[in-house]
Amino acid sequence: MSHTKQIYKRLKNKMEIIAHYKRANDESYTITLGMKNELFTLHSFCFDGNNVFDEDNYKDESFSSYQEFDQLMTAVESSFPGININI
Repeated sequence: MSHTKQIYKRLKNKMEIIAHYKRANDESYTITLGMKNELFTLHSFCFDGNNVFDEDNYKDESFSSYQEFDQLMTAVESSFPGININI
């Protein structure tokens, strides 16, 4: 994954990063990286539907927090292999 240093700087400056990932089965995921209470955060979900207000359309949602940036990046790479996070 490229741009690792820029990702780190943005997160440390309390700026969220939103990326999108498409799995082989055509499921599209939204991935949000952030920092809250001195922890790096990873929020991801698959949106499957037309109504953003219907919670049933959000599939496979997960929230994780990590103390170390390297832990966050390892989790992102293992959950979303080959993801390209553009800054």
